[in-house]
Amino acid sequence: MSITITKMFDSVTLTWNPLGGRCPFNCIYCWSMGEKGLVKRYKMKKYHGSPRLIEKEFKIFQEEEFVFVQDMSDLFAEIVPKEYIERILEHIKKFPKTTFLLLTKNPERYWEFEGRIPNNCICGVTVETNRDEGYRKISNAPLPTDRLAAMRLLKDDVRKMISIEPIMDFDLDYFVNEIRAIGPSFVYIGYDNYNYGLPEPLLPKTVELIEQLEEFTKVRTQNYSKATCRSNMYLKTLLRGRGIYGRQYIVDTDSVRNQ
Repeated sequence: MSITITKMFDSVTLTWNPLGGRCPFNCIYCWSMGEKGLVKRYKMKKYHGSPRLIEKEFKIFQEEEFVFVQDMSDLFAEIVPKEYIERILEHIKKFPKTTFLLLTKNPERYWEFEGRIPNNCICGVTVETNRDEGYRKISNAPLPTDRLAAMRLLKDDVRKMISIEPIMDFDLDYFVNEIRAIGPSFVYIGYDNYNYGLPEPLLPKTVELIEQLEEFTKVRTQNYSKATCRSNMYLKTLLRGRGIYGRQYIVDTDSVRNQ
């Protein structure tokens, strides 16, 4: 059995947060604004209060960089004024040889900017599960099925990605079919980073999801071993990431088939 330590979103070279204010979704697991998140831990005043543009953040980007836009909150939340988003998109247009990753739990708002999102952007969505039941105990974001439906309606020429992190239990066939209909260029998969007790799938089910997704798209988290499924404790100690920049353990699936 071979184990490799990698990072989620490891192709990102830079994060860019031109928007201040608190995210309204209040996801309990949030690595930035959750109970164990960075904002509370380091008393980051930038991310309190209403949305506002931070002028000093409008910087120059280098060619070939891969920039994650607004990783500390949600740029496309309904409370973010339209003109703020337009200003950020206009700044992105100035750097056509830089790639920008947008990631939201409110992808319906992408429609509002149809034709104005630069071609060097990847439109991403976080969808932890396909199940709506009980989700309001986790987050105030739009329900997972609404997010999936919104992404399906984006035009085919829009570059799309899906982040299934932190993954929660799902309905395999339905989830795969929804993701296939969206047509993402790639998918990231990761478990809860901070032991919030989310309703997680067991590893064999996640392995099956990965294998089915790999039939039609790229999946960043590829392989796990059967050994990780023997106890929840083993899962939590071995296969925890550390946020989207954190460690992700990849285990050779040959050992799954051979045991």
